[in-house]
Amino acid sequence: MNIKNIFLLYLISITTATFVNPAAQASSWAAVGDMRLRNDVEILARYNIITGPVNIWPLSWEQISDGLETENITGLPAFVKAALYRVKAKIPPQYKISARIRLTNQPDLIRSFNAAGRADLEASLSFEVKTKSGLTAHIEGGYRKNDGQGKNYAHLDGSYISQALGNWSLYGGLVDRWWGTGRTSSLLLSNSARPMPSIGLRRIKPEAFENKWFNWMGPWSWDMFVAKMEKDRFIPNTLIAGMRLSFEPINNFEVGFSRILQLCGDNRPCSFKTWTHALISVGELDNSYNGEPEPGNQLASIDLAYSFPIGKTTTLKLYAEGTAEDQNVIMPFQFARLMGFTLYGAHGDQGNHWRAGFEYTDTANTLAWIVGKRRFGTIYNHHIYRSGYKYKGEPIGHSLFNDTRLFTISLSYNDSEDWDYNAKYHNAFINMDGLSSDIKTAGENVIHKPAKYANIIEGTIQKSFSNHSFKFGVYYMRSHFILPIKSESQFSVELTWKINFGS
Repeated sequence: MNIKNIFLLYLISITTATFVNPAAQASSWAAVGDMRLRNDVEILARYNIITGPVNIWPLSWEQISDGLETENITGLPAFVKAALYRVKAKIPPQYKISARIRLTNQPDLIRSFNAAGRADLEASLSFEVKTKSGLTAHIEGGYRKNDGQGKNYAHLDGSYISQALGNWSLYGGLVDRWWGTGRTSSLLLSNSARPMPSIGLRRIKPEAFENKWFNWMGPWSWDMFVAKMEKDRFIPNTLIAGMRLSFEPINNFEVGFSRILQLCGDNRPCSFKTWTHALISVGELDNSYNGEPEPGNQLASIDLAYSFPIGKTTTLKLYAEGTAEDQNVIMPFQFARLMGFTLYGAHGDQGNHWRAGFEYTDTANTLAWIVGKRRFGTIYNHHIYRSGYKYKGEPIGHSLFNDTRLFTISLSYNDSEDWDYNAKYHNAFINMDGLSSDIKTAGENVIHKPAKYANIIEGTIQKSFSNHSFKFGVYYMRSHFILPIKSESQFSVELTWKINFGS
C-alpha cells in the first residue's frame, strides 16, 4: 500500500470521525521527556491512584487524571499527596500555549527519557486545543542551531492531531515514543532519533476485558502505528510499523509485548502479502522463499516491571527488557537486554522524597536473553535495509546503537518546595567489537566510531513555578579510545526555560 494512500485514508477517517462521534472526550497526551512527571505517575500507580500500564509513553492524560479526583487521601504518605498535587497541576486545560528555549555547548551523548536538547540552541512554541467533539490538535514548531550533526533547521517535531473514537484515539503527526521500562535507555523505541511522520491507533484508558477468558489480563493498553522514514537512505521511503500490547494482571506488575517491522520502500515489495508475511514471520515467512523476496526486518521485545513495598513508605521497582533481532521458528533469539531497579520513598513528613536507581543495558546480541555466544553487529542492522534502524542518522532504539554496554547509577531528591536535584553516573563501553564499517554495508556500530570507554557524570537542578519552570545542568565526560589509544575530556552546561499559558 502506497504511503500517500495510507495518509489520505487517515485524513478521511479523522475528518469523518469528528462529525460522527460528537460524544467523544478529547484526550491529549503526556509527552516523552518529563522525568518528574514520570516519577510522580509511578508513585501514584504504586498506590493504585493511577491504574493500568504506565511504561508506554506518551501516556494519555485521560488515564492519568482518571483517579486523581479521589477524596480518600487521608491515609496516604505526604510525598504521595505531593505527587498527586503536582500531577493535577500539569493536567492541560482546553487551550494551552507553551514556549521553551534551551541552550547548551554540547548535546548529550546519552539520550535518556528526560533527554536534553538536540542542538546548541533550541527554541520552540506550541499550541494545543481540545474540542468537545473529541479532537485534539497539538501544533509545535521550533528552530535548532548546530545539532549533533552540525545542522541548523526549523521543525514541527512534537506536533500531532488526534480524534477520540470511544476509548480509542486515531492520531497522526510527529510523535516521540518511549516503549518499555527503562529510564536511561529503551531498546526498541526511544526519543534518541527525531520523531518520524506517522499515523496510528491507541487505547485511551486501559480498562480490563469484561470477557471471562481475558479478564485475567487486568487493565490493558494498545498502540499501533505506521511511520515513514526519510528519502536519503539506502532504501528510500522505508516504512516502520510498530505495535505494543501492555497489561497489568496484578497490581503493580506490568507486562509489555512490542514488535517493529521495517519494510516496503522504493523498489521493494509492499503488497498485502508482504505485510501478511511480515506480521506472521514464522519460519520461512521471515526469509526469502520460493523466489520471493524477504518481507523485511523484524524486531520483537518483551518487558516486565514489578513494584512492591519495603517498609512503610519505601518502594522497590524491578524491571527488565529483552529485544530480539530475529525469530527461530516461533521463539525469538539474538537478544539485547536491559535490567534495573529504582528504590524510592519518603524523607520526613513534609512531602519530600528521594529516589535511587541502577540500570544496565547491553546491545551486543546473545542467542538467549542473558546467556549464549555474542554476535556483534547484529541488532539494529539488516542485510537489506542497510541504513539500519536509524532515522536521519540517529538511532531509533538505544541512543548508543549496537555493540554497547552501559551502566547507570542515579540519585534524585525532590523537596516540599518543588526543587528537584538529580545526579547520574554513566559507564559505557561503546562499539565493543572495535570494528568499523561503511554505512552501505550491513554490520557494526556506524554511529559511534572508534570503540571507546566513556565515564560521564551529570548533575541537574530543576524548579517549577505556577506557570513556568527552569532546569540547569552540568555534564562531564572522560573518554578513552582503544584504536588509536588516546583520551579526551568534555565539559558542558545546559539551561532550559519553559513558560505555559492556558485556560
